[in-house]
Amino acid sequence: MILLFTFSSSWALPAEALEEYQMKAAFLYNFAKFVEWPPDTFKSAGAPIVGCVLGVSPFSSALERAANGRMIEDRKFLIRHISDLRQVAGCQILFVTATERRTPRAILKELKNRGILTVGEVDGFTSEGGVANFKLEGGRIRIQINLAAAEREKLRISPKLLNMAQIVGN
Repeated sequence: MILLFTFSSSWALPAEALEEYQMKAAFLYNFAKFVEWPPDTFKSAGAPIVGCVLGVSPFSSALERAANGRMIEDRKFLIRHISDLRQVAGCQILFVTATERRTPRAILKELKNRGILTVGEVDGFTSEGGVANFKLEGGRIRIQINLAAAEREKLRISPKLLNMAQIVGN
């Protein structure tokens, strides 16, 4: 099931790029449906699932408008924009955009063992230890998942999501 997002007509993106970012936005929202976090990740049983965006992304405000406040089981899904990893407290998903200046290795080293679903959009993100990555292949977005990284973060990924993904890493 994919959530469709609407975008403002003021965006100056080619149609292919717009479609790519719509799909990435939908996948991020749906990741929250197909991942189970360790119980101690949330402050309370009804605490929201927070998706944080690190770096500049053309779809981040659209994702926020479309997904903020939607329910996933008994939790609201919220989006936060962060500019520094010191702001990552309370994030269950961290989307690291391609515009982020720091390397995936530096970012992921700092986030290791925090129970965060790290998602990137650059080559090598999962091989550096990220849990998931968007890879553009033949005009289609493929999801790559590093099961060892998910296990390290104590994340359980639904077989439904795994069946759609390319499994990478050790």
